[in-house]
Amino acid sequence: TGSSWGRTAGAVRERPVLGYAIAGLALTHATMIGVMTMTPLHMEHGGSGLEVIGIVISVHVLGMFAFSPLVGLLADRLGRAPVLAAGGVVLLAALLLCASAPSGMSWQVTAGLLLLGLGWSLAMVSASTLVAEHAPLEVRTDVQGVSDLVMGLTAAAAGAVAGVIVGAAGYPALALASLLLVVGVLGCAARAIGEGRGSEPTRRVV
Repeated sequence: TGSSWGRTAGAVRERPVLGYAIAGLALTHATMIGVMTMTPLHMEHGGSGLEVIGIVISVHVLGMFAFSPLVGLLADRLGRAPVLAAGGVVLLAALLLCASAPSGMSWQVTAGLLLLGLGWSLAMVSASTLVAEHAPLEVRTDVQGVSDLVMGLTAAAAGAVAGVIVGAAGYPALALASLLLVVGVLGCAARAIGEGRGSEPTRRVV
C-alpha cells in the first residue's frame, strides 16, 4: 500500500545503504551531465570545429561504456561501495583536468572527458548494483523507479545550473563547482561501506 515514494522511503529507513546508493547515483549523473553539456560550448569558444568536438565527445562516450564489463568484474571482486569510491576519485581527477583546460581543443579537455566517462561508469555500475541488491524484493521496482526519477531530475537541474555558471564565471568555474558534488559521492561511498558491513543484500528466492 501507499505510493512508490512512500515504499521507497520505508526501504531506505530499513536499509540506509539504499539511500547512499541512490544519492551517489544522482550526484554522479549530475556531475557528468553538467560538465559534458558545457564542454562543446567551451571548445567552440576556443575555435574548435564540430568535427573535433565530436571526437572529444566520442572519447567521453567511450569512457562511459567501453569499460563496463571490467567495472562489473571489479565491483564483484572489490565490492560495490569501494568501486563507487573509486569512481568518485576518478571524477575528481576529471574535473581538475577540465578546470585547467584552455578553451578550444586541448589534451586536458580530452583526458578530462575520458575520465569523466570512466568515473561515471565506475559509480553508476556499482551504485545501481547496490540498489538492486539491497532493495527488498516486494518493493524493488518502486525503489529502482524512484532512483531513476531522482537521477533524471538531478541531471536536468544540473544541466540548467551549468549553463548559468558558465555564463557567469566560465567553464573552469563549473568544473571546480562540480567538485562539491563529487565530495558528496565520496561521502555516500564511505557511508555505504560502513552500512554494508552490517547489511546483507536481499537474496532472490528461486
